[in-house]
Amino acid sequence: MAHLGDKLAEFFYQELPAADMREAARHVESCAECRLQVQQFEKTHLFLKTAPDVDPPRRVVFSAPSNQARQSWLAWLDWRSVAAASAAAAVLAGVVIRLAPVPPPVTVSMPAAAPVVLQSEKVDYARIVSEVRQSERAWMTRELDKRDKEIQRLQGELAYYENFQRAVMKETMENASSIQLLAARR
Repeated sequence: MAHLGDKLAEFFYQELPAADMREAARHVESCAECRLQVQQFEKTHLFLKTAPDVDPPRRVVFSAPSNQARQSWLAWLDWRSVAAASAAAAVLAGVVIRLAPVPPPVTVSMPAAAPVVLQSEKVDYARIVSEVRQSERAWMTRELDKRDKEIQRLQGELAYYENFQRAVMKETMENASSIQLLAARR
């Protein structure tokens, strides 16, 4: 069998026909490249599964952007597309890092020296994640504030057009009454 390629997701979710599943499983056992891709897919799937779901606030109204919003260079940038693009970039970076060739070890002869004790720095992942989440919350708050202002503006426009429609309807009814009276006189 050739490499999994675009059938990777179907293999992972076991959606291939039974014969193809068996053949793909045998191939993955013997092919390190495909096995690595399946492992990467599994890690990405697990990460996305454990990522917290963020529900948009109930006050958000999704509508077509106004002409002014279309002209803004940030108009194409909403939180859903940024989140999807970020996830795709993270997956792509992970795949590129994993698939990058590892240089062979270099052997260097040196005279024996006193043993060096290396202490690795502890990386505070919790702090890093916290900082990223804070910046995401701040960005989300700014974006939602912009949407709230746009909603208020649109509500004002809607109220104006509703009043205009009432006035037109009233005038139309008055004109219809006048026409009926004129028709009755003839």
